[in-house]
Amino acid sequence: MISERGDENMPGIATLPAWGALVAGALALIALILSCIALGTGARLNRRFRKWKTIHATADLEQVYERTVERVEALQAELDRLHAELERLQQRIDRKISTARIVRYNAFADTGSDLSFSIALLDDHDDGVVISSIYGREETRTYAKPVTNGTSSYPLTEEEQQVIMGVSQQTSRKTPLRV
Repeated sequence: MISERGDENMPGIATLPAWGALVAGALALIALILSCIALGTGARLNRRFRKWKTIHATADLEQVYERTVERVEALQAELDRLHAELERLQQRIDRKISTARIVRYNAFADTGSDLSFSIALLDDHDDGVVISSIYGREETRTYAKPVTNGTSSYPLTEEEQQVIMGVSQQTSRKTPLRV
C-alpha cells in the first residue's frame, strides 16, 4: 500500500521540498560567502589602484618607470660628482699641515733652561717648514727653513732633523712633543 508519503523505499512527495529547501539554503550560504570574499578582494584592489594612482596622476606605469630611471640616473650623476669632490678635497687635505712636532733644547751651556726650540709644520708628504728659535742671554734668533720630502735645501741642525723625522732624543727632557 502506498501512503501519502510515498513508498517506503522512496522518499515521499512531502520530503522532497524539504530537501530542496535545504540544498537551496546551503547554496545561498555558499554564494553569500563567495560574494563577501569578492567584495573584500575588490576593495583591496581599489586601495592598491588608488595608491598607484597617487604615484602618477594617470597611473601610466611606463611613465612611472621612465621617471624612476631618470631619478636613478640623476642620483648616480650626483654620486659621481660627490666622489670627485671628495677626491679633490682629500688631495687638498693631504697638502695641509697635519703634523706639528716640537723639540725643546738648551742651545748653550751657559743658559739655564730648555728655552730654544725647533718646530716642524709638515703635511702628509713631509713638505712644509721647520722653525727654530735659538735663545741666548744677549739675543734670540729665529730661523725658518723650507722642507720638501723631509729634507731642506738649507743645512739642518741635529734638533731640526730630529723634529722633522719625529725621532725622540735620548733624554726625557728633550723628547719631541706632538702638538
